[in-house]
Amino acid sequence: MKRALRRGFTLIELLIALAIGTFVVGALYALFTVQIKQFVYQDLQMEMHQNVRLGLDILSRTGRSAGLGTVGTVNGALGYGGEGLALPSVISYDGTGPGGSDAITIVSQDANLIMFTDPDELRDCADSTVMFDLERPGYADRVGELSANEFLLCSDLSNPTKKRSLMWLLSADGDASTGQVTFPSGPTAYSDFGSSCAVGDNMPVAMQCSRADVITFYIDADDTDGYGSGSAEHPVLMMDLDFESPDDDDVPVVDNVEDMQIEYCFRDGDCSSTTGSGWTDSVDSYSDTNDGNDPDDLYMMRFTLVVRSSREDPNRLHEGVRVAIGNNTPSATGDHYYRQVLATEVSVRNMRYLSWI
Repeated sequence: MKRALRRGFTLIELLIALAIGTFVVGALYALFTVQIKQFVYQDLQMEMHQNVRLGLDILSRTGRSAGLGTVGTVNGALGYGGEGLALPSVISYDGTGPGGSDAITIVSQDANLIMFTDPDELRDCADSTVMFDLERPGYADRVGELSANEFLLCSDLSNPTKKRSLMWLLSADGDASTGQVTFPSGPTAYSDFGSSCAVGDNMPVAMQCSRADVITFYIDADDTDGYGSGSAEHPVLMMDLDFESPDDDDVPVVDNVEDMQIEYCFRDGDCSSTTGSGWTDSVDSYSDTNDGNDPDDLYMMRFTLVVRSSREDPNRLHEGVRVAIGNNTPSATGDHYYRQVLATEVSVRNMRYLSWI
């Protein structure tokens, strides 16, 4: 009896137990592997979702402010360099970026620094200063906020029959003690200035002025040019705040933005259709003849972003290409990145208002 109680497991019993254990461990490992893959996939999807929402939020908020404090175009700083060739409040660059991506420049006044010039301090168009009345509440602080090498944007409020906006590059900080702002003389500094404010004429008696926001959005996908944080593997949506060629002071906005396409709908176009003929890929400059696509007739803008994952599918099972959006074609070669596409339409409120004046 005692001898029987001391018997161990048979070889068959051990093999059965080993087989069952192996099966359970294998099943648990397979489940763990699936969960890890799903976790990585969900993490990449969430990352892309956050990036595309952030990018479109910044673009749409900036787009809604386009033309604030302007008449659709601006004479002076940044004009196209010829008589009458003013700077549009929206400049489009169709397919000029990496992979055929678009870019855009948006001009508006800073809504937090709006001031009115002192009507008792009338200036000739050839003068290099304007004055603000420091007796108005908060004006001393606002003038003091203006810095050299920023833009001052002013619009004429005194003549309803002659809409005009003037912009200067400030040559000194705003003087909060006197209310004076200094800049180069318009007629000598800017070749397009004379068409709106000629030597011998007075500047508008009443002008609404503020710091000018001149913001350009573009995609950087080159890590060999010495500026920007983008590369072919990680393209970045960038923001240029000084309207110069891309340089090392541009601000990265959103990572892994592979394509940006921008479409425009004008006053007489059908803006209700997503694919209708009312939408076009560019805005005319004022060197073009009026054909209905002029900046002061701009009604709506549509921004579409393609955002891709920060890394490829680790198992390299997913196959994809940069998709076709707007007038851009898909990429020719495939890869293992995931992608998301999102679009938003923005009513350009300030430009829409101007188009009906």
